[in-house]
Amino acid sequence: MLLVALYGMGLGMMLGQQQDDHAGAAQVTSHIVQPGETLWGYATRITPAGQDVSETVDELIALNDLDSGNLRVGQHIVVPVER
Repeated sequence: MLLVALYGMGLGMMLGQQQDDHAGAAQVTSHIVQPGETLWGYATRITPAGQDVSETVDELIALNDLDSGNLRVGQHIVVPVER
């Protein structure tokens, strides 16, 4: 009986954690890199007034698993819908 109760508690905790993970997921869209576009330039365009562009750059690098800030024309990047 004790094992069943412990199993149920563990399962409940795991399911609760999965729900928490999905609840915190950011909504994203994609953007296709255009000729002459840089990561900094694009981040500047999508960063709301008064917010730090470098934070947007860091977020884009993390979301897209980029090794550097270099982008290729035609590259699809993941972009947060709301910042």
